[in-house]
Amino acid sequence: MLEDHRLVQRLRRGDRAALRCIYEKYKDDLLTIGTCLLVDVAAAEDVLHDVFVAFAGGIDGFQLRSSLRGYLATCVANRARDELRKKSRRDIPLADVGEGPASTTEPATQLIDRQETQRLYRALAELPDEQREAITLHLHGGMRFNQIARHQEVSINTVQSRYRYGLEKLRSLLNTGVRS
Repeated sequence: MLEDHRLVQRLRRGDRAALRCIYEKYKDDLLTIGTCLLVDVAAAEDVLHDVFVAFAGGIDGFQLRSSLRGYLATCVANRARDELRKKSRRDIPLADVGEGPASTTEPATQLIDRQETQRLYRALAELPDEQREAITLHLHGGMRFNQIARHQEVSINTVQSRYRYGLEKLRSLLNTGVRS
């Protein structure tokens, strides 16, 4: 966290390398969050870039009060929610679901990872938006339930229920196989 404070200070002073460091440090996690929420890699990449453009543009008034990762994850979730409002995810055929963020492993492992990732994204696409968001922000965003509750403007019990029911449905979908 101290490193993040230093990077934010450097960015405020106009150091472009600091923004690059922040981007490189968090891009994979944030892209995963965006992809899980939007079920579309290209849209998630657009959201991620929009978040970083807005972050860099508003850096002068920015105050880092807690985790930079959590802050950026919340920004990605908010932008993703806005995108979902613009276009219902139900308009996206499951055949068009992206492959997810690229892996850097061996070709055979990449193929298996890609298939498993597609299977997971298809299952996530079957969940209600609120459940998918609670699961994604908790597991990939590293956010606590009380933070997610504030973000979603609901009680912590509601978030915990969304998380639990979402995991149960996800487990069921993955065990029975998701429709291709």
